[in-house]
Amino acid sequence: MRILKTVVLLVAALAMMGCSSVTVNHVYDTQADFTAYKTYAWIEQPTMGVGSAETAQRMNTLLDKLVKSDVEAQLATKGMTLAAENPDALLIYHTGIDQKIEVQEYGYTYPHYGYGGWYYGGAYGGTTMDVYEYKEGTLIVDVIDAKTDQLVWRGTATRALEETAAIEKRKANLNEVITKLFVNYPPK
Repeated sequence: MRILKTVVLLVAALAMMGCSSVTVNHVYDTQADFTAYKTYAWIEQPTMGVGSAETAQRMNTLLDKLVKSDVEAQLATKGMTLAAENPDALLIYHTGIDQKIEVQEYGYTYPHYGYGGWYYGGAYGGTTMDVYEYKEGTLIVDVIDAKTDQLVWRGTATRALEETAAIEKRKANLNEVITKLFVNYPPK
């Protein structure tokens, strides 16, 4: 029984670790000449005066600084520089938070013979499930051609949020997300 409990806890821990991985997707204009984008500027995002606590969490200047500095570091490795005037590309990012539920089903209880005849393990028998609630953050970064004002690249990354983690851990998580987001930028 002790071994079964250990295995169940290990499976549950591995399942939650799976939640923390980064999922990245890209879409881009196949006709765009990404070699022409040498400079960029940020499009300023409007601030919202009224909203929910979630909106306030997503739209804060500390997060804004972290996202921009990590994106700028990635673009610098790609040979792009921040420009005050006449940029080749414009950048904007969007964030979102979704409440998620993960259900882990494991094991199956088999019938046993006991007082009163056959019965299944547990209260009613069948499978055992664990339900985990967590928040998933999404970061979307758009690259817009400054001359045509057309979207040429969009990167989307999602990851389970660790809201109770220390600030250093959250910064490291954000850096990992943005690094993975720009691995294949510019598209070949």
